[in-house]
Amino acid sequence: MRSEPRTIAEAIDLCRNRLRSASNTPWLDARLLAQHVTGLDASALIAYGDASLDRTRRQQLFKLAERRAAGEPVAYIVGKKHFCGLELLVDKRVLVPRPETEELTLACVDDWSGTSADIVDVGTGSGAIACALAHLLPAARLLALDASSVALEVARDNVAKLGLGEQISIVESDLFAAIEPQLQFDVIIANLPYVSTSNLAALEPAVQAHEPSLALLGGRDGLDVYRRLLNEAPQRLKAGGALYCECGPDNAGELAAVMQRTFPQAALEIRNDLAGLERMVICRTRNDPR
Repeated sequence: MRSEPRTIAEAIDLCRNRLRSASNTPWLDARLLAQHVTGLDASALIAYGDASLDRTRRQQLFKLAERRAAGEPVAYIVGKKHFCGLELLVDKRVLVPRPETEELTLACVDDWSGTSADIVDVGTGSGAIACALAHLLPAARLLALDASSVALEVARDNVAKLGLGEQISIVESDLFAAIEPQLQFDVIIANLPYVSTSNLAALEPAVQAHEPSLALLGGRDGLDVYRRLLNEAPQRLKAGGALYCECGPDNAGELAAVMQRTFPQAALEIRNDLAGLERMVICRTRNDPR
């Protein structure tokens, strides 16, 4: 990458052009990388676009742009990601939180706003869902579970950074295996591995290359881990409780069918994301969660 441009705006423009063939959002990526290097927010980048950018920071910016051009997620490069209004720490130990996961989280908030619900976030990863729910449902109590000890290091850092330790407990657990058998919850929310190993071609190469496969791959049809979760869910969900699960558009129907067999009296909803794809299955039980 040439290092000729002298101003912030020129450097961003050069990065954007470099990323055109590697990213669907080259302008946004270039801006986020520039914010990271300069310490300026988005509005300041515009206001001070004609200001000079010293050679050291220009070179740093161009090196980061090359990492992005090679497919590395911006969130890993800058070490953070915004989620439901919170700034979360993220790195290669966890998945990058995505907009559809925000939508799942907000669906839960809509249903349980104003309550003191007991919520378990199964497969918490970075702790994004648990932290957002604690922030948006201040009376709720949350338990965040994950089988990955390294992912939970990130989750603990986020809980501490956001000052949510009084609301959120974190436990290393393969689904419910490590928690007391009598514990029940009003809400089970899960973003478990759901990518089908028989359809890896549908997974972006950059995601395969950089994000943890343990958090992505869910067996031949993508639902192996969800079947295990639903096998235990009737014993873990309180009467009148609800499940919120993120999935893929190719297996939303089958996940809903498994949920319906597990909770035959429940109301099932398959919800689309903002792109119009089936990405969430919500199960709201009635008087008896069985």
